[in-house]
Amino acid sequence: MSTAQLVRDQLDHAAVRSFLAPAEMKGSRRAIECEFSRLAAAGDIVRVRKGLYWKGPMTPVGMPLPRPIEVGLAVAGPGSGPAALSAAAHLGLTSQVPSVETVAVPGRTPTEPKGVHFVARSIERRFRGLTPDEVAILEVLRDGPDLIESSWETFVATVTRLVDEETVRFEIISDQVASERHLATRQRWSDVAPRVHQ
Repeated sequence: MSTAQLVRDQLDHAAVRSFLAPAEMKGSRRAIECEFSRLAAAGDIVRVRKGLYWKGPMTPVGMPLPRPIEVGLAVAGPGSGPAALSAAAHLGLTSQVPSVETVAVPGRTPTEPKGVHFVARSIERRFRGLTPDEVAILEVLRDGPDLIESSWETFVATVTRLVDEETVRFEIISDQVASERHLATRQRWSDVAPRVHQ
């Protein structure tokens, strides 16, 4: 099978609103990158930055660009998630829209994409495979009630709902909180956890 066909097959099987990285494919790096460039020129994918492409929904006017938070999470990798106002917005706890998306990165922060600000956090978040929802909860715990527009009880209710829906893992969050050096995060979780895990 030709390199062009291999790349096309990967593109066909990729989910809509997903990212593709030529470096993750086996074969001639130059041939793979050339094929990705050709597909981007044809409008089948969008080049987000060097080594990262986007497969979005096709519309009558072309393929829309990914949102900055999506790019930030893709670049930051596993264990990353929204932070600061982006975390509150992600959890539906504020109506404010961040002018720049903030993403918490486990370990060293990479070069920031346009419209994204990275903050470094514990590498254990990557080892534990935290999801963006779980990271958002940790980041709201870190910043406290002043971050959200609604009451702190609304945050507790949101965490409870996500745990009940099995969208987030209570035990993983508890384990991560115990690893966090940020004292206020640990203190706030000691108050929230008993009301969530009943």
